[in-house]
Amino acid sequence: MSNYNKILDKYWQLNIAQKIIFINVILFVLPLVVFVFFYLFEIPKMNLYHYFELLPNIGDLFYRPWSLITYGFIHASITHLFWNMFLFYYFSTLFLNLFKGDHLIALFCSGIIVGGLIFVFSYSFFPVFGGVNASLIGSSAGVISVVIFMCTYSPNSTIRLLFFNVKLIYVGILLVIFDLAQLPISNSGGHIAHLGGALFGFFAGVKMKNGDNIFNFFNEINSLKKKKNNRKKDNNEKFKNNKQIKIDRILDKINQSGFDSLTSEEKNTLNEASKD
Repeated sequence: MSNYNKILDKYWQLNIAQKIIFINVILFVLPLVVFVFFYLFEIPKMNLYHYFELLPNIGDLFYRPWSLITYGFIHASITHLFWNMFLFYYFSTLFLNLFKGDHLIALFCSGIIVGGLIFVFSYSFFPVFGGVNASLIGSSAGVISVVIFMCTYSPNSTIRLLFFNVKLIYVGILLVIFDLAQLPISNSGGHIAHLGGALFGFFAGVKMKNGDNIFNFFNEINSLKKKKNNRKKDNNEKFKNNKQIKIDRILDKINQSGFDSLTSEEKNTLNEASKD
């Protein structure tokens, strides 16, 4: 087995949270390798993130709709990546103890999308951002949606911080206060996106706590996919059965009247069956 296949096998053995972390790490490392290549061969530097980062102009979003999700898988620095993935791993582990992996993907990606939309609309609506040319990268909105979801759904659960046990509800409140406090100081766009992700996480947590599974939409999509696959499988089986019946009839005809009694169509059918 090649090294590539070994890596692929190990990847498929990971749970969904670990897969998301792995993808984020790979997408952080690859551009660095390319930058080194550019440096060694004295190739002019290019902004590899340009087509994947989220721009604040609504018009740009229409031309680059994919950026509403791709920006959430790009990180500017190793510390940015580390803290995002650290928080995500810890809280996604809590999440996966209660919910399915598909739900985690839905929550994470929805947080990224909602955070991105709030970022874009804020830069178009609030006068303070007039003339500011900023772009957004990082999975923080998706990560914070998972964190706030757990803080909302299980507020009285505790985690160990240094020497103290702290309830999740206080962790969530502190994170939201931090983003609000940092908003006028630095990285305003990033903190706005965080708050958008937090808002979605809170909404999802309240809904789930009240018994309304907001992930049913994704379950229905998966159910439709399964039905479609089953229907396709049934059709294939039916086709194979009909084909086999046809071949059996041709073989019976050969036994009774010989090969020369077959029509050209029957001979073609038998020839095609021998190739399968």
